[in-house]
Amino acid sequence: MKPFGYYKKGIDSILENTYTNKKLFKENFHVVMGAMKLSKDFREFFTLYNDIESSPNVEKYSEQYLNETIDYLRPKIENIRKTCKILDKVFESRESIIDRKDNVFYDNLDYLIFKTGSKSLDKRIESKHTLIESIKNRKTISSLGTKVSPNILSYTLSENFNKEYSSLSDNEKKLISEVITMDSNTINEEIKSEKKSLLTKLNILISENKENSLIEKLVETKNRVLESKNDKLTLIKLKQLSEDLNS
Repeated sequence: MKPFGYYKKGIDSILENTYTNKKLFKENFHVVMGAMKLSKDFREFFTLYNDIESSPNVEKYSEQYLNETIDYLRPKIENIRKTCKILDKVFESRESIIDRKDNVFYDNLDYLIFKTGSKSLDKRIESKHTLIESIKNRKTISSLGTKVSPNILSYTLSENFNKEYSSLSDNEKKLISEVITMDSNTINEEIKSEKKSLLTKLNILISENKENSLIEKLVETKNRVLESKNDKLTLIKLKQLSEDLNS
């Protein structure tokens, strides 16, 4: 597994480089969210790396904040391995929009968190000093053409997880984990199969019901299934709908 900064740079780059394309950004946003929501510890890495890089709360107590961050994240390294493997597959098909430039915050945090032992002691001391100085001498972050900084996108992403995905069931986590790793051909085949199954179920329900209001809702649902797109988010929604109809 690569250090966390590798994944943080990849996610930031994907969001930044697709932001001006609403459709592409939305698709990538949901794919990244789907991977990240599988691990609370991964989200904590993500949030704390953001804080070290740009939160004003860090500046006053930079050394103490940095020490606490290192001590807090280091025991969680193994817990993010599964999500990192999923993101490796996500990155494979998006290398053209990923630009991992050197980042003094992420690179030095990686060394302090992922490197241990006496042989790395001198370099860890140097990295900590560099980080503290970088925190104290932050410069204004360059913005996108849309005047939205990559850090704002990152914070938006982590906030969405905290608000929307904190109570997902194990089945939901398993479903998203499976869909995230599928290639486009598999996605298309799965959606085709799910649509066919759902339309059959909905047609049966429509024919068996006599309540007009329920029939209207069923017909509306059927139309949404027919008009649904071929992407990972759609497949997740179709599978969830199928489970709801079966329950």
